[in-house]
Order: sequence, then C-alpha cells, then structure tokens
Amino acid sequence: MSDDIALNTVSDEEKKQGFKKVCLRLGIMMTAVFVSRTAASVVLSLLYPSLDALDGTLSYLIESLISFVFLYIIPITVAAALLKPKKMCSNVYKKPLYFGDAMGMFPAFYGLAIFTNLITVLISSLFSRTDLNESFNTVNELAPDSLGSAVILFVQLAVIAPIFEEFWFRGIVMESLKPYGNGFAIFVSALLFGLTHANLGQLFYTTVIGICLGYVAVNTRSIVATTIMHAILNSISGILLLFFSLDPVQKYLMGKGTENDPVVIAFLVYMFFVLTFLLVGVFMAIWKLRRIRRYRVEKVWEYSAARRWGIFLSRVTVIVMLILAADTLTFRFIPTTIYKLITGTL
Repeated sequence: MSDDIALNTVSDEEKKQGFKKVCLRLGIMMTAVFVSRTAASVVLSLLYPSLDALDGTLSYLIESLISFVFLYIIPITVAAALLKPKKMCSNVYKKPLYFGDAMGMFPAFYGLAIFTNLITVLISSLFSRTDLNESFNTVNELAPDSLGSAVILFVQLAVIAPIFEEFWFRGIVMESLKPYGNGFAIFVSALLFGLTHANLGQLFYTTVIGICLGYVAVNTRSIVATTIMHAILNSISGILLLFFSLDPVQKYLMGKGTENDPVVIAFLVYMFFVLTFLLVGVFMAIWKLRRIRRYRVEKVWEYSAARRWGIFLSRVTVIVMLILAADTLTFRFIPTTIYKLITGTL
C-alpha cells in the first residue's frame, strides 16, 4: 500500500500528527547537518598545521575525505535512520518517465540557476566592506591550487555530489514529504538542500536548482534524470576549475600569457560554448516561466500550504536548525568559539 493511499485511510488528526513527526525529524536531520559541519570545520582547523607539511595534492585529498565523512556520510546516515522511507530505492531509482522531455529542460534550469547566481553576486557587492562578505563566498572552501587538487574536486562535483545529494534530498527527504503534497515536498527539500551548502551565495542558487530538480523528480517519478542533470550542471563548473588550475590559463587571465597557447585556445572555446549555452538557457527559462501553469499542491487533506509551512517552521527542532543555519550563513560564531576553546585562544 502506498503512503498516499495509507494517508487517506486515517483520520485528519492522525495525518496531522504524522506530518508533525516528519517535520520534527527533518529538523533533527538538519541540526545534525550543521553540528557535523561545525565538527568538520573544527577538525580541519586543528589539522591544518600538520597538513601544511604534506604534498599539496595529498593534503587536499585528506581534507576532501574528512569533509566527505562529515558532510555526507554522517548526515545521510542520520537522515536514513530518522525518516526510513518505505521501499525508497525501488521507487526513486526506477526507469524515469518522460526522460527526454526532462533532459530537454536542462538548458532552462541552467540559465535560471546562473541568473540567480548573478543576482546573488550583485547583492553580495553591497556587503563587500562588511563582515558578511565572507558568507557570500560561493567558492568551495577547498578551492584547488593545483591540477591534482582540481581533479579531486572535479570528482567531488561531478560524481560524488550528484549521487549522494540526489539520494539524500530528492530521495530520502522528498519521499518522506510527498504524502503531504508534491509541491510542499519540492519546496521544503529545495530549501533544506540550499541550507546544507552553508553560505549565502550558494543558498539562493542551490535552492533554485533544488526546486527545478524536485519538479523533475516528481514528474519523472525517479531521481535518475535529476542525478544526471545534477552531474552535468556540476561538471560545467568542474571543467572550468580544471582550466583555472592550469598555468597557461592563469598567466593568460593575469595578462601575462598568449592566446596562441593550445590550452588557452581550448579554454576560450569552452568559455564561448558555456556562455552561448547560458544565453540560450536564460531565454528558454524566460519562455517557460511565462507559459508554465501554476503548480498546484496535491490536496491530501484540508490543510493549506500556509498551515503546513506554519507547522513545519514551528517545530522546536526546525527552530534550532534555523538558529544554527543563521550562524553558519553569517558570522560562524559557534565553530569559531569551539575552536578557540579547544586551542585556548579564547
């Protein structure tokens, strides 16, 4: 029996209590995300003196592995233990419906996401002389300084992140919320997806991406298409970072290189295609947004979207999550204080 059918066989009060329980557990999951992220920051800060003595690529690999454990393994394990969606893997990894149509929407999603990112950059410029400026940094904290490090980051972006994040947010989180309305599931999972990236710059960009991927996951009834789209999206940025790690490109960007270098030529050709793709995507996004029908939340019981959001945001664990998110997205007082207490520099 599916969750949708099961919900129709219980009373309104039982549905409400079930919904509250899911929201409470999502709050615990996200609290675990920020606690684990704080732990990762502290551990890496304590290890930096030792890592500095190692080869740059090896040091970067160790940092990446530590981040992988704290930012993926621990939170996803907590999510699976708390939410336990029934038969989730058989549901989300089945053959997607309308696969071709879904992939055809990718340029529009990409254009919409980059447009959102550009708006974020403009907003961040308003904070350029404040302490909040660092929170708008959209560059990965493990920004590569060599080709070897860039390859490691590319694997993170193009393989690890799509597989684990889609299983986590379009899988575990959305499957736990879909019985209470597809629209609500899409927007909540997208918001949590954005918050997990832990900086203001990526918050808006990844939330928009989360909404787009959630829409595809609901309509294709699978996360196969979303995993592929996520991988392509991250690969575009990953290839760009690979180019930036190469000496000829670095010299060219600083005005010390030449356009005749084969690596620089490849970089310029790639940038041309990316910018063309972006331009096409922006126009596709505008065209689709002007014609898209209003997406109606599935009515599973007599609770409006406003009441559902009210219940979600009023859970004590969600409130704790929002407090931790506010600190993580702004001044990062908590991890800084813990680090100073451990090192005796407070």
